[in-house]
Amino acid sequence: MIRAIIIDDEKHCITTLKHLIQRVDVDVDIIASTQSSIDAKELILRLQPQLVFLDIEMPVKNGFELLEEFDTLFFETIFTTAYDQYAIKALRVSALDYLLKPIEKTELETAINKYKNKEMYTTKAQLAQVQKITTGKQLDTLALSTIDGLNFVKVADIMYLEATSCYTSIFMANGQKFTLSKTLSTFEEILNPEQFFRAHKSFIINLKSIKQYIRGEGGEVIMQNGSIINISRNKKQELLDLFTKV
Repeated sequence: MIRAIIIDDEKHCITTLKHLIQRVDVDVDIIASTQSSIDAKELILRLQPQLVFLDIEMPVKNGFELLEEFDTLFFETIFTTAYDQYAIKALRVSALDYLLKPIEKTELETAINKYKNKEMYTTKAQLAQVQKITTGKQLDTLALSTIDGLNFVKVADIMYLEATSCYTSIFMANGQKFTLSKTLSTFEEILNPEQFFRAHKSFIINLKSIKQYIRGEGGEVIMQNGSIINISRNKKQELLDLFTKV
């Protein structure tokens, strides 16, 4: 059984999550819960859970501020939130996970399975990056979860992203390629639109990595690494209008 703690300032949210965990086929034992962000650190240190369900927005300390108090994060975290802000989606890109309230059974099962399959990581570096987004600052690093582990990459070094079904491949300026089980739209929502352009249903390109534009019905661009990417016909003029801004 996975030893877990729930931290949420709203009692009914704790009760609901406990009830939902009992109803679904997940091996989770809720060993404790608290509504106090002040008491939460001592509770975690004393009980040593493997997993913490943590509300983001709480009085006194939010979820990120609580985690900052730990020297090392010896547990994984599933955030819970009632706010479906675009910035929160950076949690999943960074191999963190969250449950949107009201929590759905399938979402809970998916999150638990990610933990069991070791597809979830909670590190200080990830949290720092996600906090930048939630406070309106520009994201400069992404934590990418691949089968090899967690890879931190500079956003500026991303040349382009390509979608294949439910997967996205990220091509870097140094020739590296990372493939993640995330949709292209997930990245479109968190990357700076002044630098990254959705050129096609299957491609997002870094405008600063374009080497040449070739005219055509939609046209195509040649990237710095020689890759040729087609531009959707309905995106052509929008792209050309951006060139003067780069």
